Amino acid sequence: MQNSQTVSALNELLKGEHMAIHIYERTKNVQADAQLREMLSKFQGDHERHAGELTQRLQDLGGEPHAATGLAGAMADMGAIINAVRGPEHLIRQVYDGEDKGLHAYEDRIDALDEASKAMVQQIMRDEHDHLQYFAARINSEEQEHN
Repeated sequence: MQNSQTVSALNELLKGEHMAIHIYERTKNVQADAQLREMLSKFQGDHERHAGELTQRLQDLGGEPHAATGLAGAMADMGAIINAVRGPEHLIRQVYDGEDKGLHAYEDRIDALDEASKAMVQQIMRDEHDHLQYFAARINSEEQEHN
């Protein structure tokens, strides 16, 4: 039972990683803000690494990785493109919210994982915290510029 729960939880997390990859890929080149574009590229690389780690762990457990993001992914992707066109402050807020939801997804599923998967996920969660800190600082900076 534990293996089945772990595979299911890891596949849900993999779906979230692919959502982030697609959003960053689609929006980074729309941005005129070079600093934001650079961070989106870096964070996309982090999510690609996470997706690879999750995929490998799923295969190690005998599971089949599922990367499709479904309707939720398509809707998030569309919203990100619209916000990217609206300007960096809009995209930053959406990406922050997405990273926050992603972190909560990890927190919600960590108890369903075996010990080796938990250790891997805890490292991924540290990266997610770093992403949130960057976006929170940018949001704060944007708000100070407008006041």
